[in-house]
Amino acid sequence: MLACSVTLSKSAFSHNISLYRKLLGDKTRFAGIVKSNAYGHGLLETAEIVLSTGADLLGVNSLEEATLLRKSFPKTTILIMGSVPNLSSRLQELADPNFWVLVSRVDEVELLSKLSPAPRIHFKLDTGMSRLGESYPDWEKTAKEIHKKNLPLAGLATHFASTEDFTEHSYSMFQLNRFQEGIELFQSLGFKDLICHCASSASAMLFPEARMDMVRVGISMYGLWPSLETKLSLSQMGKEFGMLKPALTWKTKIQHIQSLPSGAFVGYGSTYKTTYPTKLAVVPVGYYEGLDRKLSNHGYMLVNGERAKILGRICMNMTMIEITHIPDAKLNDEVILIGQSGKEIITADDHALWTNTINYEVVTKILDRFPRTIVD
Repeated sequence: MLACSVTLSKSAFSHNISLYRKLLGDKTRFAGIVKSNAYGHGLLETAEIVLSTGADLLGVNSLEEATLLRKSFPKTTILIMGSVPNLSSRLQELADPNFWVLVSRVDEVELLSKLSPAPRIHFKLDTGMSRLGESYPDWEKTAKEIHKKNLPLAGLATHFASTEDFTEHSYSMFQLNRFQEGIELFQSLGFKDLICHCASSASAMLFPEARMDMVRVGISMYGLWPSLETKLSLSQMGKEFGMLKPALTWKTKIQHIQSLPSGAFVGYGSTYKTTYPTKLAVVPVGYYEGLDRKLSNHGYMLVNGERAKILGRICMNMTMIEITHIPDAKLNDEVILIGQSGKEIITADDHALWTNTINYEVVTKILDRFPRTIVD
């Protein structure tokens, strides 16, 4: 039996997508971003849910993810956002009219345009992220080259660098205005009916002008806020978005119980020493399974509606938690790592706070071999 399981709430996904749908016009597509095993939620399971609850298309990072999805969803539009290594040797894998491929260079446009059937090509403009995309000084030269060679383009895209990190959004507005310049440049050369997109979760919430023809929603689709700054920005701007509902519950079971005297050491390095008779439980989850080792000695799990502190160092495949105050706890009782038990809740944001990271990383690290089960 596997050590952990993950459940996905279909109703939570539906609710979160509906919050965005209230902001979008009829012509704005909703791309559900399911890259990186759907942010740890399970690629195929999440894709099935979001396509049935309001997403128009799916977004992934890699060709490998797109190929895996294509087997289960033969006609679904899939946006491939990351670069494809060794593109020239993998072209036939991209010969799919329902693949939308995001590229950053003219040579990539040329290669993809030769395919039959050809994917729809979206060109990325770097407006200040300094990652993928054509650099700003070369936009005009590049646009003219694509036009001169009569190469097809279906869309233009960019990506915001810091919308989630600040409540002051001058840099995001700079990027948005620069992207608009790029759109106008390509349109002036005769590129028509381009699908223009730049907004992910936070920018789609905050900036109506950034929603354009499509939004690419990842973290908030799963019921997690992009950041505290996004919440504060909405408040400062006098806007309401609604309450997101986390879709994921991560759970395991008690594997072993020990009663320790006062003065006993717990775990590797003897970093915890009991100061009173202590009852602890061992759960079969460690850093291999995706539990951050920085939770050692100060994170919590939930047992029978009570918080159970992590004692000692988290091991590769096991963690010890205190259940002295939970006298009815027994072998095989359910233990919640992320989710709700009784009136108590532990969130991905709690894990992020305890380990000085972001909720994205917390859920994405959950081992992909655990089953993901759709509920409600």
